[in-house]
Amino acid sequence: MAFSTFDRFFGDFFVNTNTNTHLPGFVSCVTVLSTFIYATTCMIQKLLLPALLLLLGQALSAQNTLRGTVTDAETLRPIPDVAIIVVGTGKVAVTDKNGNFVLTDAKCNRCTLSITNDGYMPVAVAIADDAMAPKPVNVSMRRTAPTEEKPTDIPTVTLDEAESETEGAAEVANVLHASRDIFQNISGFGWSPFRFRERGYDSGLFETYINGVPFNDPETGGTFFGEFGGLNDVLRNRVSTVGLDPAEFAFSEVGGATFIDTRASIQRKQIRASYASSNRTYRNRLMLTATTGLMPGGWAVAASIGHRWAQEGYTPGTFFQGTSYFLSVDKKFGAKHAFNVTVFGAPTKRGRFADSFQEMYDIAGSNYYNPLWGYQDGRKRNSQVSFNHQPVGIFRYDWVPSTRTNVTAAIYAQGGKSGSTRLNFLNGRNPLPDFNRYLPSSLESQAQIDFATEELRNNEASRQVDWLGLYEVNRNSFGEIANADGGTGTVSGKQATYIVEDQRSDSREFGGNIVLNQTINPRLAFNGGAELQYYTGRNFKTIDDLLGADFWVDWDFLGLFDGLTNPSARNSDLATLNNTVRKDEVFGYNYDENIRKSKEWVQLQYNLPQWQFFAAAEVGQTQMWRTGRMQNGRFPDNSLGDSKKISFPTYGAKGGITWKANGRNYLYVNGYYGTRAPSFRNSYLSPRTRDFVVPNLKVSTVQSVEGGYLLRAPNYKARVTGYYTEFLNETENIFASAWSVGRVLDEIDLGAIDLGDNSSGILDQPVFFGAAVLQGVNRRHAGIEAAIEAKPITSWVFTAAASLGKYIYTSRPELFISLDGGNSSIIDGGTIYQKNFYVPRTPQKAATVSVKYEGKKFWFATISLNYSDGSWYDFDRVRRSSRYVSGLTPASPIWPTIIDQQKAPSAYTLDLFGGKSWRIKTRYFVNLNIGVNNILNNQNIITSGRDSYRNAFRDDVTDARFYTNELIYAPGLNYFASIAIRMQ
Repeated sequence: MAFSTFDRFFGDFFVNTNTNTHLPGFVSCVTVLSTFIYATTCMIQKLLLPALLLLLGQALSAQNTLRGTVTDAETLRPIPDVAIIVVGTGKVAVTDKNGNFVLTDAKCNRCTLSITNDGYMPVAVAIADDAMAPKPVNVSMRRTAPTEEKPTDIPTVTLDEAESETEGAAEVANVLHASRDIFQNISGFGWSPFRFRERGYDSGLFETYINGVPFNDPETGGTFFGEFGGLNDVLRNRVSTVGLDPAEFAFSEVGGATFIDTRASIQRKQIRASYASSNRTYRNRLMLTATTGLMPGGWAVAASIGHRWAQEGYTPGTFFQGTSYFLSVDKKFGAKHAFNVTVFGAPTKRGRFADSFQEMYDIAGSNYYNPLWGYQDGRKRNSQVSFNHQPVGIFRYDWVPSTRTNVTAAIYAQGGKSGSTRLNFLNGRNPLPDFNRYLPSSLESQAQIDFATEELRNNEASRQVDWLGLYEVNRNSFGEIANADGGTGTVSGKQATYIVEDQRSDSREFGGNIVLNQTINPRLAFNGGAELQYYTGRNFKTIDDLLGADFWVDWDFLGLFDGLTNPSARNSDLATLNNTVRKDEVFGYNYDENIRKSKEWVQLQYNLPQWQFFAAAEVGQTQMWRTGRMQNGRFPDNSLGDSKKISFPTYGAKGGITWKANGRNYLYVNGYYGTRAPSFRNSYLSPRTRDFVVPNLKVSTVQSVEGGYLLRAPNYKARVTGYYTEFLNETENIFASAWSVGRVLDEIDLGAIDLGDNSSGILDQPVFFGAAVLQGVNRRHAGIEAAIEAKPITSWVFTAAASLGKYIYTSRPELFISLDGGNSSIIDGGTIYQKNFYVPRTPQKAATVSVKYEGKKFWFATISLNYSDGSWYDFDRVRRSSRYVSGLTPASPIWPTIIDQQKAPSAYTLDLFGGKSWRIKTRYFVNLNIGVNNILNNQNIITSGRDSYRNAFRDDVTDARFYTNELIYAPGLNYFASIAIRMQ
């Protein structure tokens, strides 16, 4: 990255392709290595590769190597992060995730190894011969008193890693997997109420692997943690990388990656039962887990089951029902072969809540007003109920042909149901009680406003879904449908005006991944792999409840506008004209998302006594297409069957250098350059009705650099990192305000395009229905993240962390509009002036300070103060166009109201956590954990804000009431308490 670009940024930082190619198989080694060498050379200015070749020559002469493995004496599990120190020499190593360590240049006749790890009794091993021992050193460590039963269900910051006492210019332990990252420990818990996103990145930039297979959703890129929710006991074994750090299990992009290992053979041998109570999403939780550890004969079994439930969560009208299950079976064949089968799932059903206007929060007298529910027969009923159950099956094979080679191969399959209900209506009033037209502020006279306000304030039913009224309308709504269901007959009866529909996103997915880890010599390691994903997402909706009616007619509201010129336009499926639909039948839309992904990667890691280098490269391919299962009446030629396949080749390269000053101080710098394929939802304009691909669709580019300092001392840990990342040429399929786009369309010469005459009289101008897409979106994420943890005196732990970022848009993208009115034209909506707007819905600044006391009788208490600022609302892009503000000038009083991005106020929480452990005889452990978040009951923390997309003041864009926000608030005081008993 040019220094001029870097300087320009920091100067103001503190001032305020479509092809039809088929998806390739595994790319040949020659292609991968060629791409690797070329991309790495370009990225680091042709400096790192020659250095690696030079250092490789030095490594070939490296001698005197001592190897070994450290395991738990009770469970036989390998122990990561164990410090191995050659007494009197300063030589040190740290075990990796498999418990293995390597000491190079470790000449020692009759020397002693000091082996330590927090929670275990120290071990001293005498080495009688020279360090070039023909057999590895195998060490077993025994746990100390039950301090290993540390709280894991509540946010606490603990230090479990052993620390090196090394000083001077000696061999220094590698950074990778050397310790858990203290910044992530703090930010992942203390800042979660603020919806903090690390470095402001999207969730798709953080990769998750379970037992070797990728677990990020191929369609959205994110990880749906609810798919394995409630399985805490079997998800504890994990390895994470931070930012651009190298990983041994994946290439990983700019956000880092997490590997979760749930194999039965590495689970702690135990029977554990626990109960938890909370006032958050659920009120109660029961879990039971049983694991055998590795048994004679090479078998191991782990099973877990849990249930979480709440008749009502923190927000009124919500509820939760969730069951989770898990089974893992291992079989080892000697020391070289191991097989694992794992099956898990978490069927979950929950009532949701929605954002609303501050006006409604004020009238309700609570920032937790929820417009989605109402009373029916004396019981609360939620109109948006989500259900998800997508079980996963994984088969994994591990092959260890030698102490230097490890191969992991895994295949998986996943499929199931995911849906969410919501109210729908045709030729009726909007059933949501906080629809803008119903609010007092939509009225003109003060007397009307006062009367409506008092009615809403004093009558709770007026602020809720009127279930009784919806049933009454349907019972009195008689309809007679001629030529019904594609025939010539007539269907008559109670025709539904209101229904509850279930919008489904069922999926089927399978794939595989293979990873090779090869120690070429004591200083040089090779990692590489390839993965493949096949995904089909079926998107459709069904009738969940007819609300007292006999049938619903599958007519499209927008198609009614074309009724005079095209009578068939109102039909969702021309195969069944005038389709009358009943409970559980499919209607509206029905299409498949087909996504195929493959990628291959290689990585070299090279370690010297005081230097550590790595370089990695990746190539990939993404192919996608739409399969329509309905022939839409408005798009008869572009809705049924397979669409054209679109493919996107991608690549990435990264590298880094770490200077290991000694066993405590590290300086590092990493860089990345690569491309990303657009997601399915950003590639198609309106896939529910047609197969139109976004024009000029291309991959986006990501370039990033980070550097920092790491401290790992016995009583102190710290990390300070600066980062600078640019995302270039992204495409966004945005949810645009119908009213805003309607005004933009007024400024465009649409020629013969028919927008509908809105003959209902409700609207005075044509209204937009369709898709809006932005192209050429650039973002810049830059900042500093820092954390420190100190134990200056016995029993006391002090921690602090801060994230200071600036995440902004750096371009003015182009808006493209595709109408739902049956016209195939894609309209140029003009330029969106969003440059220097902030990336929304995450704090740009966050900080924490905490104090922890660890008692001698296995109890602890922690108090933390958390702060956030710079959380900006999501903004209506279309309002920031020249066509929208046509006729206005910056001098107009309304100009700042229309243009300026809104910001949430700064926020804080004070949290208190505590826990205690008891040991009963020698086999039983009891743990009590209690966490109280936001103990000062701060109820003014806005976690999500956006420009409203439903407003009533269409006739005058200069009316300030038009520009309102819809908000969500974080919970006030909330708690979590759990008690567990474990038998080993």
